Amino acid sequence: MANLVCLSKLRLLAGFSGIRQGAGGAEMVAECLRRTGMIGWCAGSAVRHSSFRSSPAFGHLDDHPPVEIAHNPPEWKFVERLLPPATVPTPRHRPNYPSGWRPQQPNITSSPYFIARTRNHMIPVYLKDKFRGSKKITVIHKIQGDIFLLHAELEDLVQKAAGRKILSRLNEMRGTIEFTGAFANLIKNYLQEKGF
Repeated sequence: MANLVCLSKLRLLAGFSGIRQGAGGAEMVAECLRRTGMIGWCAGSAVRHSSFRSSPAFGHLDDHPPVEIAHNPPEWKFVERLLPPATVPTPRHRPNYPSGWRPQQPNITSSPYFIARTRNHMIPVYLKDKFRGSKKITVIHKIQGDIFLLHAELEDLVQKAAGRKILSRLNEMRGTIEFTGAFANLIKNYLQEKGF
């Protein structure tokens, strides 16, 4: 269809080649192409597709055949397996996982601070870009308990790894700690070793 439209445009342009060179020839060619439907909003398609206005009205409910509604039929189990789960399922317990991921340990409740996992069972440590990627910031979320003790531990860890003083900021109300620099993997590994 597209090739036919292009060929017919070429034929029309070839026919108007003498007119085009004169005064007002370009406007005449454009108007002819618009009238024939080769350019403009309806170019390439002269078929009007169906819409809801052209569909027949539903009518009265009694005019249609009755529908039997079945509650909990035996076939429903085949539909249920296609539906996505409402929540993220709890991972099966294994001694080790291929990705290196580890679940949160149950013995960390005695710690003075706690870091909750995300709904996908991941440690909430993120690396953010600022100023079009020229500045990296590592952010730790979902901190509960003694946030100042955790900040002191992580600050010591990050400064030893960087070999210099690193700027940081903590927000006790939101339960977040931010470090200037890309230290997300270092902090994730440290928290995972501690059982979080």
